[in-house]
Amino acid sequence: MKTEIRVMICDDSAIMRRLIRTALQLEKSMEVVSEAKHGLDAIEKLDEAQPDIIVMDIEMPVMDGVEAVREIRKRNATLPVIMFSSLTSRGAEASLDAIAAGATDFATKPSGAGHIQQALEALRRDLVPKLLQWTAGKRSDALGGDDGLTSSDGRASAANTDGSSTRHVAAVAIGVSTGGPQALTKLLSDLPHSFPVPLLIAQHMPPVFTGLLATRLSSQTGHDVREAKDGDPLTAGTILIAPGDYHLTVDRDRDSYVARLNQDPPENSCRPSINPLFCSVADCFGENALGIVLTGMGQDGTRGAKHVKEAGGRVFVQDKESSVVWGMPGQVHKSGYADRVLPIDQMASELIRIAKGAERKPIAVLSK
Repeated sequence: MKTEIRVMICDDSAIMRRLIRTALQLEKSMEVVSEAKHGLDAIEKLDEAQPDIIVMDIEMPVMDGVEAVREIRKRNATLPVIMFSSLTSRGAEASLDAIAAGATDFATKPSGAGHIQQALEALRRDLVPKLLQWTAGKRSDALGGDDGLTSSDGRASAANTDGSSTRHVAAVAIGVSTGGPQALTKLLSDLPHSFPVPLLIAQHMPPVFTGLLATRLSSQTGHDVREAKDGDPLTAGTILIAPGDYHLTVDRDRDSYVARLNQDPPENSCRPSINPLFCSVADCFGENALGIVLTGMGQDGTRGAKHVKEAGGRVFVQDKESSVVWGMPGQVHKSGYADRVLPIDQMASELIRIAKGAERKPIAVLSK
């Protein structure tokens, strides 16, 4: 007998609650056990409902979603709460606030919800997989934790397996998904403002969210973090984030390198995807390329990590203990492509070590 996942829906819109309930009823492993009209209503029903996961709207009367998350975390530190917001600047800003307050993940509401079938399809594509992932341990038909991945001990790997401790890095490509804002904030805060190497980031986020994330990272870390534009030059200390719904790649332009954006098909259901970024950085910089896979769900980045290794570059991954989800970094580690497995609080010091000397060499000279 399969265990049903107990879901609470919190949204002030009766139409949206009904849409979510209908979408979840199509999943045999899920049961909607409670519906709330606002955050305070959800908190008052929490003990009786005993949900395994909550779908939480952002903007609601009486108590909004961000405040509700704060109150829920006072009572339960581990109950998954998935924020469900509109694809607007206000919705994106509030979603990032909720993540900072302790929300587990976020999904965006379907646009054009007046078309019921399209809205249901969007919910099953964007929301349901996250509910299934975050309740995997509750399902009798689920794999073990961390996408079924395990490591030998889960601790950071201190060995440098490529034997190239004196080789400098010319460009750093970072791939990250669930838990990304926290991981990126920690990593960039620990890097000096004089860091001499360009960083390019593929964060799984939709449009609007990525621009706001760049702005937040700039204010929180003191670095100039920008959403990439096609043709942006790669210079020392450049930090570019792929815009939502675009792949970010690197291309050579005469004696320098520039960022390129495209809307090629999604990879691993993601655009931006980590794979195109890693592959292009490997093609341009060869053995001086570094790919870093941080916390995230799924396996995006594994193909790109393989390409980096085949080009002679290096790959670091975040360790299991400091990752919100060890899916992406765990898959790279399991596939044998990780040179280092590091806690997020040790990642910056390792980057600083291998970037020494890069400020004395133009980026183009460091290419293959």
